[in-house]
Amino acid sequence: MAAGARGARGVRVVAKKPASQAASERARVIVALTGDGADTAALERLLKSLPLGGGVAIVVVLRNRQALDSERLAEALRANGRAFSGIADGEPVLEGRIYLPASDLLVGIEAGHFRTAVPEEQAGRRGTIDSFLVSLARHAEGHAIAVVLGDTGEDGTLGFKAVKEAGGLTLAEETESTRAGDLAIGNMPAALADAILPVEELATRLAAYIRQSTREEVGTGADTAALASIAAVLRDRTGHDFHGYKPGTFLRRVQRRMQVVQRSEIGAYVEYLRGQHEEVQQLFNDLLIGVTQFFRDAREFAVLERAVIPQLFAGKGRNDHVRVWVVGCSTGEEAYSLGILLREHMATLDEAPQVQIFATDLDGRALAAARAARYADTVARDVGPERLARWFVREGNTYHIIKELREMCIFSQHSIIKDPPFSRLDLISCRNLLIYLDTDLQSRAIPVFHFALRPGGALFLGTSENVSRHANLFTPVENRSRIFWRLETHARILPDFPFTAVRRPGPAGTTTDERPRHIEAGLARRAERLAERHAPAYVIVDEACTVLHFSGRTGRFIDPAGGTATLNLLQLVHPDLRLDLRTALERAMADRSPVRTEGVRMGVNGHRIMVEIVVEPLQDEPGRPASYFVLFKDGSAARDADADSGGSASGQHAYTRGLEAELRTTKDRLQATIEELESTNEELKASNEEYQSLNEELQSANEELETSKEELQSVNEELTTVNGELGHRVQELGRINSDLKNFLESTQIATVFLDNDLRVTNHTPAVTEIFHLVESDVGRPIAHIKSRIAYEELQDDARRVLRTLAAVEREITGSTTGARYMVRVLPYRSVDNFIAGVVVTFVDITARKLAEERQQASERRLRALVEGMPQLVWRAVDGGRWQWTSPQWCAYTGLTEAESRDHGWLKALHPDERAAVLAHWREAEGTGQLAVESRICHGGTGLYRWFKMRATAVRDERGAIVEWLGTSTDIDDLRQLQEKQEVMVNELQHRTRNLITVVRSIAHQTMASSATFDDFRTRFNDRLGALSRVQGLLSRAGDESIMLSALIRSELDALGAAMTERVSLEGPDVCLRKASVQTLALALHELATNARKYGALASKDGLLRVRWRTYADEAGERRLALEWTEEGVVRTPAAEGAVNGGYGRELIEKALPYALDARTHYELRDGTVHCTIDLPLERRRRDGAGPG
Repeated sequence: MAAGARGARGVRVVAKKPASQAASERARVIVALTGDGADTAALERLLKSLPLGGGVAIVVVLRNRQALDSERLAEALRANGRAFSGIADGEPVLEGRIYLPASDLLVGIEAGHFRTAVPEEQAGRRGTIDSFLVSLARHAEGHAIAVVLGDTGEDGTLGFKAVKEAGGLTLAEETESTRAGDLAIGNMPAALADAILPVEELATRLAAYIRQSTREEVGTGADTAALASIAAVLRDRTGHDFHGYKPGTFLRRVQRRMQVVQRSEIGAYVEYLRGQHEEVQQLFNDLLIGVTQFFRDAREFAVLERAVIPQLFAGKGRNDHVRVWVVGCSTGEEAYSLGILLREHMATLDEAPQVQIFATDLDGRALAAARAARYADTVARDVGPERLARWFVREGNTYHIIKELREMCIFSQHSIIKDPPFSRLDLISCRNLLIYLDTDLQSRAIPVFHFALRPGGALFLGTSENVSRHANLFTPVENRSRIFWRLETHARILPDFPFTAVRRPGPAGTTTDERPRHIEAGLARRAERLAERHAPAYVIVDEACTVLHFSGRTGRFIDPAGGTATLNLLQLVHPDLRLDLRTALERAMADRSPVRTEGVRMGVNGHRIMVEIVVEPLQDEPGRPASYFVLFKDGSAARDADADSGGSASGQHAYTRGLEAELRTTKDRLQATIEELESTNEELKASNEEYQSLNEELQSANEELETSKEELQSVNEELTTVNGELGHRVQELGRINSDLKNFLESTQIATVFLDNDLRVTNHTPAVTEIFHLVESDVGRPIAHIKSRIAYEELQDDARRVLRTLAAVEREITGSTTGARYMVRVLPYRSVDNFIAGVVVTFVDITARKLAEERQQASERRLRALVEGMPQLVWRAVDGGRWQWTSPQWCAYTGLTEAESRDHGWLKALHPDERAAVLAHWREAEGTGQLAVESRICHGGTGLYRWFKMRATAVRDERGAIVEWLGTSTDIDDLRQLQEKQEVMVNELQHRTRNLITVVRSIAHQTMASSATFDDFRTRFNDRLGALSRVQGLLSRAGDESIMLSALIRSELDALGAAMTERVSLEGPDVCLRKASVQTLALALHELATNARKYGALASKDGLLRVRWRTYADEAGERRLALEWTEEGVVRTPAAEGAVNGGYGRELIEKALPYALDARTHYELRDGTVHCTIDLPLERRRRDGAGPG
């Protein structure tokens, strides 16, 4: 955690107080006001009206904190006599304070003290609100109040859940989105709020709750009757019966709602509950708060992963589905745990089926938290590090499920008690839900699960739940495991849940409307020939006794029965003939031969007549249905029995024969009736069996219809769930579309979308600067749209992209404005990877191209400068690790740029200096400047030369060193010049000292030899002039040697001695040492002066001859031998005095041997002066070792 108090603008940082005082002022109730930093109007109004003191502290936690105008907000608070307090790590939470964290801090509460940390995530992905609210719920428990103002997205949903589970209060501001949106399918914090109120009512509600919280806790004297009354109200209002819930759990949930609505007695709360429908829903939601975690009961999940999940995927391919139902999913931990296991197994398959997880719960607020998929940092204890890194994203002190896993799960409200189940499932997870139901509800739920599962499906229960009452439906996967395989049963087990019966009309009986078959003309003609032969009435019927044809005389034999009209002859014929006709037809059909029945009595108009019936088969063509010819032939009238009885014997016999014939007929009829009855009985038995079979089929069909109805209800429930999820997705899609629209407009990139026919489907507003496009141009070919730029290749490029699917890029220039664009033509791919057209973007690169051109020109100038300068240029990073070298470096050292990188450049340095140079690099990191001299080896000659390495640090906007730019300058010649200069300075100093000594000596000697001051002045000036000429000659010579002849001529010229035949100079060119010039020049000056005043040059006949030569002595040293000879000298006392005791002779005989190691001889004879000077041309070493 980052210690220290970081004050934001407008935040008053309060000094820490002593521990005892701080403890007495610590807040008992902490109000967390959350919202978005860009919209603080509601926050400002609420802060002005909330009460402070009395154990209350307010902490303002904002998403997008950097957008907050804290100065303005602080000024508004100061007008009300309030101010913000800063937050320091470890500082206690004190009452009466309004805390506002800094924008770069992540804040939490631990043991009554603030804890701060610097977030690693970028703004917007820190989970700022959730991180604080989760820590607040752990610390303050029931004394925590969380308020959300405005829209914070998903941030805060997890925190609201934690505060509610801890017994705290959650409130939300009423906004347009909360009024219009469906909170049941949302994932915003408002979906979990205890109340959604306008800002003014929020302030009132908060003040009342704070007063209630600072007093004594609400009473807990609830009895069984009160709980029963509450359960009854819930059952009547919500349809969910909580009589089976455990009393302890029920009571704890009721007590929290009593705190929220400020009711201290349970009886008063029951009356309040009966009058407030909204409170019934709130209590219902609180009763559904579940306790869950990731991979709860690790052993059971291990069994599921090892033994069950592979079986669910067995035999399934890419087009198959694996369907999972998580019942009572609460806030989604278990659903996502199953999703992780399924995803991990799918990663091992070559072809994985589609996986869909239906996660249901009664509590819509818990589902909102599940959809948000954000969890506290305690998830790290339940999930291993690998899974944590793979399936979660760290955001502040929270973890967010990745999108891949969230899209697998569909969350929806569902009641296992009253709603139909899902169907065709592979796995049902119902863990720790049945324990909240009584025995009866548990017994009804297990068959529902059996019905919903596919054969081979699995049921996953909690550790305290079992299926022992339904051992015929499920069997455990392993001993003592709470995972069960579904068993097949002989009879289909229908679930017992209150489906609404749907009346459906039964199947109506159908009558076969058989259209009569038309008789053929040939058949009619044959019948007519038969009729002509018999000439009575007749009809033609088919095998079903349906009349196909009537003759003209059938009327007297037809007597239709009442009811539905029909052409069946047995229904049309006279009733007295019906039985005999049926018998005759059956015999004709059976024997396929003509049948004649005589003596059939028929009543007509009160009389009885005898009728003869003839039935004869008619076969038209083989394979066609048979037809039958039925003829009715009139007989005589039947006589009365009484009249005949009194007749003659012949009459009696006739009567007897008639009776016998009638008896035979009756027997035949009886026999036919018996046979018909037996046949009818057989048919009835067969029909009965058919009806029984049909009944069983109908029963089976009815069961299938019931099953189909149940499945349809399940599908309807799934559709409702999917519809709810789709509604949520539509909201997300709308928001994403808005974001995409704003993104495209904000980028100012001209974009046009074309379909496969190069017709415009969409475009951004910026494209109107390039094409004359309006909204009505959608659907028009792009070729019809006039362009403001010269881009004739657009259609060709678009077709090439559609053909090759390779992007095309080109730069074009506007013909009128001169603007330059980068055009990119890319394929438009749908989500299923279908190419639906092309996307053409125009990026204005005018400024960039100008900048590039300027940069390139600058780079060319810089390169020319770098490559043209004599210095060796290089670029390095920390520690002297070179990254680039100029061509001069590579040419001089012989090292390539690659070989010189990092510390490879040290190879070119002298080995004795490498460590020292690196030490200077380390010191330079503190100063930002490097300056060091070292020797660098020339790659061609192998010689080392001295270089001056200089480097300057390049820093970023924060002052951190990014790199170093440096040069290596050749200073070897400079160093040699400096050394020479030092020698010259030393030489000059030495010469100056010598010159001063000489001047003093000249002055002293001149003074000693001069009689008067004028004489002294004249001689001293002459000698100083000679000395000056020598110094001038030395200075003009520079580094060049001084020639002896030049020195002699300068002295003679200074005395005005013309170079005539009287003066003779002879000798080779001899270079004199500068150290010997001054003393030798003074000696020559004295000789010349004496010659001019007293010697050969003073008389007209005098001659001066100067000769010199060089030779090598025994030691091999070069020496100079100079002879000065004067002839024609007039001897005078003055001349002898000047020669014998003058300064010149002393200089020659004493100074030259001392200063120049010379050998001299001076002699004055009759009219002649002869002087020899022999001196070394090279300076002797003091140790005699030779010349140096």
